[in-house]
Amino acid sequence: MNIKEFKPYLFSCDIKDVVSPPFDTITPEQEKKLRSAKCNITALSMPESGSNGVSPKKILEKWLKDHLVYEYSRDIIIILKQIFYINKEAVSRYGIISLLELNGTISAHENTFDKQVRERQGIMQELQAEPEPIFIVIPDNSFDKMVKRYASDLEEKFKFEEPSGVENYVYFLDDPHRITRIKESLENVHGIVADGHHRTQAIRNLEAETGDKFWNYALAYTTSIYGNGLMIGGVDRLVYRLNFEENMNRIKNLFDIYTEKTMEDDDCIRIYSRGLFYRLIPKEYAINETFGANKPLSTEIINRILFENAFGLSREEMETKIGYIYNTTDAINAVDSHECEFAVLIPPWHKDDFLNLTMQNRIFPQKSTYFYPKIPSGIAIYCRPS
Repeated sequence: MNIKEFKPYLFSCDIKDVVSPPFDTITPEQEKKLRSAKCNITALSMPESGSNGVSPKKILEKWLKDHLVYEYSRDIIIILKQIFYINKEAVSRYGIISLLELNGTISAHENTFDKQVRERQGIMQELQAEPEPIFIVIPDNSFDKMVKRYASDLEEKFKFEEPSGVENYVYFLDDPHRITRIKESLENVHGIVADGHHRTQAIRNLEAETGDKFWNYALAYTTSIYGNGLMIGGVDRLVYRLNFEENMNRIKNLFDIYTEKTMEDDDCIRIYSRGLFYRLIPKEYAINETFGANKPLSTEIINRILFENAFGLSREEMETKIGYIYNTTDAINAVDSHECEFAVLIPPWHKDDFLNLTMQNRIFPQKSTYFYPKIPSGIAIYCRPS
């Protein structure tokens, strides 16, 4: 994995007004609040559609002219410390924000949607910038310890707390010797794209189509997968314009179904509909006929056996009738408030299972994993040098 230091473009206004969650996790309520700020990163990462929307390029140009965004004077690597709470116990995670060369030592683990790749590509091409970092995990136990040690000697540049309760502390590392040590520690490490598959593919497309060396690098956050501060959840599905109970007979042909009033903490797939949880166990013949000797992922079972075989959905129909949500409580609330017909609840991942599959170059269906805590957008931007 090849990384390098860079001169980030930074915001001069209050960081609390600048940052946002990654664009694809923002709720409509959050978006409305974020857009009301003077210079929030969503104006670049989520341009408003329609004739009334100002292009992200013009917004960025105005921010630069008004000195709301400026180029930092030195090449640095940004260290990000995050603190959050699990069962009232504080957990910390350390990682770095740098430039990352998108070469063969970086692998993706999820398929992408062509439409979303084109959308990201268009935004970055217009901006001549990458407004959000991709999220990279590495199977290295010592990396976060080194980053933590370096951060302990640095002055905190700024800090902010997210609405979710995650505390973020930002440090600038400009010591050439320590930067070299970090770069050398990653030279023989294989990186895995945890979050930002569409952005990664969009940057690769831009490099291939333009031959411009600027697009050889992605703005990236890197951390160890082994730390206690990294969790991998499943991505729940919201299903629209399909009735679960009306299709029960077809589903029972392919799954053993157990009705429950509450949700257990296990590795099973569940449906939530009309106040009840349905635990789904695929029948052995359905697994064998669909996947043969390969052991399927939860999302593969849902896509192939439930959506395709039981409901008869085409891939095009899945794109219009299936939505994605990253919090199970929100998924349940969406059903209870009649926002959707029912929800498919995907179990969390075990890290060893994830690593074993990715090291086998296994490509998962879209939206199979949810790495958290996320990396806030707006800490830094990678722009073409002025």
